[in-house]
Amino acid sequence: MRKTLRYAGFRTRVNPPGRVIYNNRLWSILQPGSQRTQVRRALGPRFVRFAALFYGSLAVIAALWCGFRGFDVQLIGESLGASALLGLITAACTASLGLLAYRFLPTLREISEELAPRLVDGAASTSLVLVAIFAGVGEEAFFRGALQQEFGLVLASLLFGLAHIGPDRRYLVWTVWAVLAGFVFGFLCEVSGGLLAPILAHSGHNAATLLLWKRSRRGQKKAGGL
Repeated sequence: MRKTLRYAGFRTRVNPPGRVIYNNRLWSILQPGSQRTQVRRALGPRFVRFAALFYGSLAVIAALWCGFRGFDVQLIGESLGASALLGLITAACTASLGLLAYRFLPTLREISEELAPRLVDGAASTSLVLVAIFAGVGEEAFFRGALQQEFGLVLASLLFGLAHIGPDRRYLVWTVWAVLAGFVFGFLCEVSGGLLAPILAHSGHNAATLLLWKRSRRGQKKAGGL
């Protein structure tokens, strides 16, 4: 017997063993199944190439948007050193806050345990870092470089959060986090006068989170004798 659930516009099916089947195509790469097969498909070289293409396309769209609208978006900003320092400090702070959230939010730990086998357990550290960089560059170019110039900080941040909606209501914590991060990255863009600071903050946060997640999973397996 299959039970159909609806969360935030996504349809899921729960099979008798309790497996959640995501009908949304964007989440299908995380479908439970053969762990070895899914890890290869999720974060292997093929997925890294897809990420490069997808986020590269976002950057190109952002560049075209800014060109047609006449937006003067700077990459470095007013100061290379200040932008780099702001971005790296912000990345360290947001990654630390993420660790605290993981410790105190059971829902976040549950989601992490569910996704880890298909995201980080079998992924190479290089692949994780590359995907983090691609996402940081593409999303910041699009959301801060184009949308924020067009619609302002508030709307761009809300749209950034909507772009991070998961397959069920448990992932709302991720969406809320993305909205807050959107405000932070947008503020960095305005204060520094360029995209470098938010790109470093975004990419650094993603890379640190993924690498720490992978390391903690490896430690858990060693402790459990796996």
